[in-house]
Amino acid sequence: MGSLWGNGRVLTGSAIRRAGRARYGIPVAALILQLASPVRAETPAYTEDFAASARAWLLDNPGIVLEVFTILEREETVKESKAQLDLIEKHAPALFDSTDARKGNPEGPVVVVEFFDYACGYCRAALAELTAALEGRDDIALVLKEFPILGPASEQAARLALAVRAEHGDAAYIGFHNALLAQKGALNDALLRMLTGAAGYDFEALVERGGAADIGGIITANKRLAQSLSINGTPAFVFRDELVPGMMAADRLREAFRRPGAKEP
Repeated sequence: MGSLWGNGRVLTGSAIRRAGRARYGIPVAALILQLASPVRAETPAYTEDFAASARAWLLDNPGIVLEVFTILEREETVKESKAQLDLIEKHAPALFDSTDARKGNPEGPVVVVEFFDYACGYCRAALAELTAALEGRDDIALVLKEFPILGPASEQAARLALAVRAEHGDAAYIGFHNALLAQKGALNDALLRMLTGAAGYDFEALVERGGAADIGGIITANKRLAQSLSINGTPAFVFRDELVPGMMAADRLREAFRRPGAKEP
């Protein structure tokens, strides 16, 4: 039986037929013949004779199957991009006009949002890439969204970092944020105590402050926002016209920074 690669999986003939019926409500053979025709016509009624004719025609023209599914996937991608853009626009105030701390130039005309988790290895790796991409620029504001989803240690670290911000300000928070992400070891109570002491803060006092309702509310709001945007992993970067899941290398970030209002680096 023939097969076709699509979205990283093998589609058998029966799977293609099921996909055509499920997505478009008509037999895929009829769909292919309709799209392949130079002049679009009403889809013919599906009969056994028609199925046999369609099968024979497709066996004589196998390339049309890949061509048609490429077109359909392209159209699906356009629809998904439009839906994503609508979601970003809907949640723009919570993303780009929030009171979260910002790296780079807080007043920069190009605003980018990062959702991150201190226990995430890719978030740690992204720290160096972001630092390199932001170097020498005063037109980028990077909004930092605490998004602890990898367990209790992630939650504790996020609450501790937000407590540092609440008690000591944005500059102290960003320094503590960078220190947390720069660590290579496991995220645990001992590490948090060590970093807090190294920064000259009272660990117990910050733990108590981190348990306050306002800090819990920030984390809850960030999780709800991420859920609304279908973000379920870290890191994730949100631009005004695009959502990029996963780590971005410095070169890719620099290219992505080329948005209205950006300056040439």
